[in-house]
Amino acid sequence: FLLSDSNTEADMLFSIDQPSGRKRSKDVTRISAMLLVALQLGGCDLNDMLTVPDPEVVGPGIFEGEEGLPVLLATATGDFQLAFGGSGLYEGYVAFTGLFSDELHYTSSYPTRIEVDRREIQTTNVTMEDLHRQLHRARTSAERAVAGFAELDPGSAGHAQAINLVGFTYLLFAENYCSGVPFSRLAAGGSAEYGTPQTTIQMFETAATTFKDAVAAATTAGDADQLALARVGLGRALLNLGRYSEAAAAVAAVPTSFVYNVEHSENSDRQNNGMFHFQWVEGRWSVADREGTNGLPYRSDNDPRVPFERGSVEAGSDSVGFDESPLWVQLKYNSRSSPTVLASGVEARLIEAEAALHPENATAFLDKLNSLRGSPPAYYDAQTYPRIGTLAPLTLPATTAGRVDLLFKERAYWMYSTAHRLGDLRRLVRVYGRPEQQVFPVGEWGIWDAPDKEGEYGSDVNFPIPRDETNNPNFEKCLTREA
Repeated sequence: FLLSDSNTEADMLFSIDQPSGRKRSKDVTRISAMLLVALQLGGCDLNDMLTVPDPEVVGPGIFEGEEGLPVLLATATGDFQLAFGGSGLYEGYVAFTGLFSDELHYTSSYPTRIEVDRREIQTTNVTMEDLHRQLHRARTSAERAVAGFAELDPGSAGHAQAINLVGFTYLLFAENYCSGVPFSRLAAGGSAEYGTPQTTIQMFETAATTFKDAVAAATTAGDADQLALARVGLGRALLNLGRYSEAAAAVAAVPTSFVYNVEHSENSDRQNNGMFHFQWVEGRWSVADREGTNGLPYRSDNDPRVPFERGSVEAGSDSVGFDESPLWVQLKYNSRSSPTVLASGVEARLIEAEAALHPENATAFLDKLNSLRGSPPAYYDAQTYPRIGTLAPLTLPATTAGRVDLLFKERAYWMYSTAHRLGDLRRLVRVYGRPEQQVFPVGEWGIWDAPDKEGEYGSDVNFPIPRDETNNPNFEKCLTREA
């Protein structure tokens, strides 16, 4: 991650103001003559002179010893950024969970992505196969960093960060995939240690245990950001387990002003924000509105927490047409370097609000929601969210079901396009007992007059485990496809 975009000193020299044509030929001849004289005077071996280190290849020695820990951590961070927020080459979980749920609607023509939007993903879907591999790659990179820090620098900020990254990979697997994900590892000698399938509950329990370890390491290191990140991750895992009072206790000390971003940059395609690239540059998806009748009215509500506008090209990349395939771009990620929120103090307050419904404390529930609306934290900046200060206080719905509806709508708008929505929809089914057909988009899929843009939504409520996982002798198929 760190080295793949580097240049050697020679590359840099020859990339700046290179002359062209006849002048360049003369300069090259002059340089060659000077090198020949230098070689003759110094008695140097020409082969040695021409042997230079390859900046694309990292030797095993760089990972050895305490000095290699920053490289391990940078690798894990880079792999997680790629899996989570995507890049200029790859979409990532923020995009695919939004496409699978009701946040985004597909406006391009790739069949593998259409399967995601229609909720009928085949186990042979190569795009989802790559998505699955990217998250496992992020997990194994982070676990390798954890092992290095545990041996050479335990209880440090880097140790806490690496543990947190492991925790979030398990959390993403648990929220987004069917029950039965196996977690294999590479042994020290290079042989594969095939994992056995974990149920959804087991994955959430693994995530919770991992975040508790991160809390301990961050506390020892005195790192406030990693501590808050671990606490929000722990609260999120416990919420999915239905352990509400524990979830609220886990996040109680997290300040509302806290935000932890997965960073992107303009440096390279790999480091770009995937949501920006594939929407603004390639027009692959549009901000949805009441998708499949059950979807939230993200555009119709015109809520300041979901900023959007009509795309400059005004139609998606499927070439169907302006009216048939309108492109509505989100403004949350408006550049290649826009960061993606992984966890925040807003999420901490929303976890507390949900816990206030179990057992029900209507006053505390409403107070938590309205405290956020009355004083949005500074990271909802006025440039990206110009109307964020106009959120009016909510009134309490008369029924428990109405309060649950309100909670999940507030979660959807505050945390729009941050890889939370699919997990929330599944929790509505799994924990709250809502019927799947009343939670996920249903009915006719597609709004365009085109043969490949018609059909019905499928019945998937999670991602399947790709078929290439059957190379693992311990795995056959998902244990269950239920939420």
